[in-house]
Amino acid sequence: MKPVLNPPKRARYRIEGVVGDRLQANIRQWLLVAPDANPAMLEIFRDRDRLPRRDLVPWAGEFAGKYLTSAVLALRLTQDDRLRGYLAKFVAALIDTQAPDGYLGPFPRSARLMEPGLWDIWGHYHCMLGLCLWHTETGDSLALEACLRAADMLCNEFLNGDKRVVQAGSEEMNESVIHILCLLYQRTGGERYLQLAREIEQDWQTPPSGDYIRTALAGIPFYQCPKPRWEGLHGIQAIAELHYITGKARYREAFEHIWWSIAEGDRHNTGGFSSGEQATGNPYDPRAIETCCTIAWMAISVDMLRLTGNPRVADELELSLFNAVLGAQNNAGRWWTYNTPMDGERKASAHDIVFQARAGSPELNCCSVNGPRGLGMLADWAIMETSNGLALNYYGPCEITAQVPGADCQLTLRQETTYPRQGHVTISVAPSASVEFSLRLRIPGWSARTRVSLNGEALDTPAPGSYLELNRRWQTGDTIEIDFDFSMWHWAGERDCAGKVSLYRGPVLLAYDPRFDQYAVDELPALALNNLQSQPIDWNIEPLPIVLEAVSTIDGRAARLCDFATAGAAGTRYITWLPAEHTPAAPFSRDNPLRAAR
Repeated sequence: MKPVLNPPKRARYRIEGVVGDRLQANIRQWLLVAPDANPAMLEIFRDRDRLPRRDLVPWAGEFAGKYLTSAVLALRLTQDDRLRGYLAKFVAALIDTQAPDGYLGPFPRSARLMEPGLWDIWGHYHCMLGLCLWHTETGDSLALEACLRAADMLCNEFLNGDKRVVQAGSEEMNESVIHILCLLYQRTGGERYLQLAREIEQDWQTPPSGDYIRTALAGIPFYQCPKPRWEGLHGIQAIAELHYITGKARYREAFEHIWWSIAEGDRHNTGGFSSGEQATGNPYDPRAIETCCTIAWMAISVDMLRLTGNPRVADELELSLFNAVLGAQNNAGRWWTYNTPMDGERKASAHDIVFQARAGSPELNCCSVNGPRGLGMLADWAIMETSNGLALNYYGPCEITAQVPGADCQLTLRQETTYPRQGHVTISVAPSASVEFSLRLRIPGWSARTRVSLNGEALDTPAPGSYLELNRRWQTGDTIEIDFDFSMWHWAGERDCAGKVSLYRGPVLLAYDPRFDQYAVDELPALALNNLQSQPIDWNIEPLPIVLEAVSTIDGRAARLCDFATAGAAGTRYITWLPAEHTPAAPFSRDNPLRAAR
């Protein structure tokens, strides 16, 4: 079996605008300095058998791998030579810490893999994933060899005796190694990797493991499975890979059910996932929305998009990128959040989860190394190969060049736009030679009335939540004009957020931040949805908002609302669930995953 959509193997990106600025800030302020500023990231691997034993968090082995995964994806988007050279040294140093038997963790021999409470196999998963991605990007054979040595070590540990991965405890974490085992089997054909993956699949059925496949096939939502914590999502990624490996429909059915159950009951208005680090079935739950959880949600969403080709999934990735991810990143690129709440304050992860800091790694925690992956994952879904061409999912000022599938031809797409500030996009099409193929354009579910023209000729109005497929012979000079419907839409709250609404302009969630206005958060006048009017406002005090609008309230005045990514940047308390009157419900449906209503 093959995916419906796949990221191109050798695409080139020049991302501009707000996402490009954030990507560059992340490289400059974090990816190019984190290992040097936190040398214990690798030193804990080197001195694992020295005494006294280091006081480490159970997941300390993940830091290097999560950092590497985030950095490789950023490299794929930017081809930054500084980053490439820096990572080459980092990877060589990481490989140099590997034990002769393949062990690639920070814990002493007496505690390796099986000590209760440690997430040691989980740490191996992330290091192996990072090395695998680095090999894919650069062809570095030593990285793949190190990854395979670690996989072989795990196979020797758990296939040649009575030990099982489930016995290592911390089930949703340690059992997630099934994902990289499936990827390595597909890459190398190594039967032992698939064998161990199958053993872990069986372990899922052993209490207290997650039992993800059986519960999904029984129609049980993810939040009601035995292990609804976010870490399990990385293991669940393997379910999609098992579908490709075996061709069995049950894997696809289970994976799709899990994804939809999260989209229905646990994806917040910000595009973030989790409440208190797990699924709860309540998208209004005010508990912490951890950055790592959102990254895991985006990772399985990329897999869902590959598996189904459903453009609604790309809508979700866009929502997460422009809101949850940009909201989790300090605008200067110096830090990431642990919690990016719907209503509350924006705090650096080092403030919220300072307990993870150690001597030699004062800035390291799960989210500081993992958050940047949300930006880099754009390389996984911005443009994708189809059976007969390419699908464009990302809108924003950029230039993307990719190989046209089945043709000896490079295609460059140049977007001139201020998106996501405004909805007009001009796409210049420039193939290296005249070529016939299908170009699919994502029409977001929230854009009720999208206008598209090709070379000045208006096309039929495309359906929201679909791909507009343009199948023709393309040549340099062809131009596509798109006007997305940027009229305001809302999500009416229920449960904890009853009587309130979230407002959106295009893919951008709006928030109230008193930095831009006169009202205290708790004194904001109600919005009148039956007569909602707005107008843009200029603002010249840093940090600049992406969007700032004056929106009418019931008392005849106006409230200034900014984009969620900017809200709280100056330490002020903000809200995204806004008081409102005349709030008709906007219930969730699979035809309407963003709960759009006008």
